[in-house]
Amino acid sequence: MIMKNYKFYLAILFCFFSLNLLAQKDNRGQVKKHRFSLYVGVGPNYYFNNLVIAKNYVQPWNYSLTARLMWEPEHFISLGIESGYYQLYTVKYTAPSLWPARVTKIAVPVQLVVSMKFLKNYYADLSIGQSNLVDKFSSPDMGSFETSSWSLADFGITLGYKYPINNRVSVGAESKFFHSTKNKDSNLALVFMVAFNF
Repeated sequence: MIMKNYKFYLAILFCFFSLNLLAQKDNRGQVKKHRFSLYVGVGPNYYFNNLVIAKNYVQPWNYSLTARLMWEPEHFISLGIESGYYQLYTVKYTAPSLWPARVTKIAVPVQLVVSMKFLKNYYADLSIGQSNLVDKFSSPDMGSFETSSWSLADFGITLGYKYPINNRVSVGAESKFFHSTKNKDSNLALVFMVAFNF
């Protein structure tokens, strides 16, 4: 009787270890092959107008272009670097008492990104870094010129959704808030993204 129970327990242990080995083999087969992703996007943005001079001439609706390279291991946290071209605002002087002129403020950020996944296809990003701020001026009477400066402590917050089309390509949308500390410029963009995994 004892010998039969012993054989029975051995058979159960053998089955358990066999299933465990099969499970480990399956898990190894499910390791993510593509650990890097390139995100490219474009969309409209809205500038939170904090100007004092020419406040009434500001056109707050503009556009943003973004590019982000991310390292995405099999964890909730991903790391990367982000840049882009954010046209923050445009000012057009058309009043009879002023010269006709156009002023455009552009931010080109270079930021480190930490991304966290939640739910299934949703994610949140926090980006911190510097931005090159470019002011472009053009007027029929005075010609065109531009100036640039650096803002050293800028940040962004992003909430996004990504839908995978296949193993390599995903599409999605992001709500992206950007703040430049030098002149306290802020905007909010709705960016439509395409992601390429490699």
